[in-house]
Amino acid sequence: MTLLGRGGTTFGARDTRLVSAAGPGLVDGNRLAVPAERLTAEAPGRLLAGAGARPVAVRLVPVPGLPADVVVAPEALAEEHRLATADWHLAPAPATAPAALELESPEALSLDAAVLAVQRSPLLGGHVFQYDADSGQDTWIDVDGLPYRVRSATGPEGQPVDGLLAVGPATRLSVFAPSGRSGVDVVVLADCSGSMGVNDIPDRRESAHRFGSRWNAPTTITRMDALKRALRAMIDARAGVDGLVTRFALVRFDLAAHTLFPDRDGMAEATTGPGDRTLEQLRGAVTLLKHDNQATDIGRALHKAAELLHRHGVPGNERLIVLVSDGAHWAPLSEERSGESVAGTEDPVSLMEDLHAGLGIRLHAVGISDPDLFGRWWEQLRRQDPTLREPPENLVPNHELLGRLVEVAGGDRHRIGGMDVLEEYFHELGSGIVRVAGRPATGHLPPFQLDPAALAAAPAQDRAVGAEQRRHWEREVEELLRMYAEVCSASSTRLGYPLFRTSVADIPRLHLLATGHAEFTAWLAVAYKVFDERLHEQLRSRKRDPGDLDLPELADAFWGVRLGEVHGLRNYFLHDPEARRRTPEQNREIGEVILKHTGKYAVAEDDAEGWHRLQLGLLGNLAGVLADAYRILVTAPPAPAAPQAPAEAQAPPAAPVVRVVQLSD
Repeated sequence: MTLLGRGGTTFGARDTRLVSAAGPGLVDGNRLAVPAERLTAEAPGRLLAGAGARPVAVRLVPVPGLPADVVVAPEALAEEHRLATADWHLAPAPATAPAALELESPEALSLDAAVLAVQRSPLLGGHVFQYDADSGQDTWIDVDGLPYRVRSATGPEGQPVDGLLAVGPATRLSVFAPSGRSGVDVVVLADCSGSMGVNDIPDRRESAHRFGSRWNAPTTITRMDALKRALRAMIDARAGVDGLVTRFALVRFDLAAHTLFPDRDGMAEATTGPGDRTLEQLRGAVTLLKHDNQATDIGRALHKAAELLHRHGVPGNERLIVLVSDGAHWAPLSEERSGESVAGTEDPVSLMEDLHAGLGIRLHAVGISDPDLFGRWWEQLRRQDPTLREPPENLVPNHELLGRLVEVAGGDRHRIGGMDVLEEYFHELGSGIVRVAGRPATGHLPPFQLDPAALAAAPAQDRAVGAEQRRHWEREVEELLRMYAEVCSASSTRLGYPLFRTSVADIPRLHLLATGHAEFTAWLAVAYKVFDERLHEQLRSRKRDPGDLDLPELADAFWGVRLGEVHGLRNYFLHDPEARRRTPEQNREIGEVILKHTGKYAVAEDDAEGWHRLQLGLLGNLAGVLADAYRILVTAPPAPAAPQAPAEAQAPPAAPVVRVVQLSD
């Protein structure tokens, strides 16, 4: 299913105001509010934060009354991608709704809690995300504040889907928990009927080995050999996992059902402890699987598996039956017999439905072979023996029953195919457990947290800061950060420690361009944190004697007027926000600082140009501090040392040319 955005509806930095909003509310995560008069229905979309930037998957939600020239983005998203200074572009885009989506549960939650959170989340339906399975990068979806990793997204035929995806109302959701975080008791039912001897499964290993040889005829293996290989892959996967107690049983069935592992009737813990031979015993049991010239009784096999789980499983563990078969000749009860009382083994669908409802047993079904594989194999036989006509019905794979069993047993996975499907499934089974969560919950998005009327009435603040000024600001910030890195490196070399404790989370926020009072105070708080609060403790105390510093000359750089202005403005705007708490002397001092950088004693709330000039002035202060600090670190004479033998004099290193940011007109 493909969800289409409205064609021709685009938004950009050159003709649209970008307003940021803090959560919680409609605008949060990757949900953006757009004018309803320009986009009439919710749509997936892509956001480009400038030329060459990687597209960001977003969910566009129309809001009635929102001005036609306004887009509201989550504050965190705007800061992460520096949208305030970027030449951004936003447009609806087609997205695919996966038929099935499998998520990995967070470590903080049990499997039950993780499934319940997915089932109840009102925000999961419609969520838009970018998924590229082959990129090597994980994709995460937020569910109630916790991250779930996307393990797979598939289409109606089980084929992988990627690109821009949106969780649709019919998407089947499931949750995976690794073995280390979930206990699961598993009974594998292995079909050993006569049809399992059909050799219609392509042997990828043998084909690869013979590639390039003169004999290029396709090689195949029997369905039974394919099953045994897949079970060994599961054992290998389990051997690398330590976690909660897991019990396991392997049952072969045709008309009867017999336990091959453990060697006594029951279940055994599949553990990997020192000296434990359980997994080796399981490998030995797998080698005993062989097909006989018998029909199948899947109902009897299900009854045997349920008995094992009920009598020998670990209380509280997940209970799972894995049915592996090439299919059975089965038909639902006719209308004439629908009212009869029949034995449970005669109607396996009704039996499985009762086991799921009464004992909480779930079922996975893996169908070996498929009509295409069998058809190619049969045609090859016909070329060898032209007398062959239609294939015997008891050899043709038929997975209708498997699908019905999965439907009544909680809707867990149903896979059909050859060696690749078998190995993939059993490898996953060895490493964890999957629980179906169903379809996305229906619900309403949170209310819009801003007032559209207020946005309509507000002046276009960020239009007063043009594109050229934005680019100039970005260049100045990058230069400041370069100088910051050089000071940290030079101080580590000269003093043995960096002058600043680097804040990975805060430094990118210095790119925020102020177009109003709120943005300026937010930027000022970050600048103070990076350049004052994270300054080395020796320099933070301005009352100490400079002679006590490891490099006394640094006091002139860090205890002067320039950083003092940043400190004073921060206290004025953030610590004393109410005018009645400010003294006349404070107002006069701060007014002089503002006058110095803007040419006026005060800046109005909506004076975008004024706040930006004040921000540029403080940025110049910080650049000047860093320039002086770097010069001191690389040129100041070292402290007097004890007399030593004469050594060849060396000239001090030349101070690099450091550019100090100037206020642009």
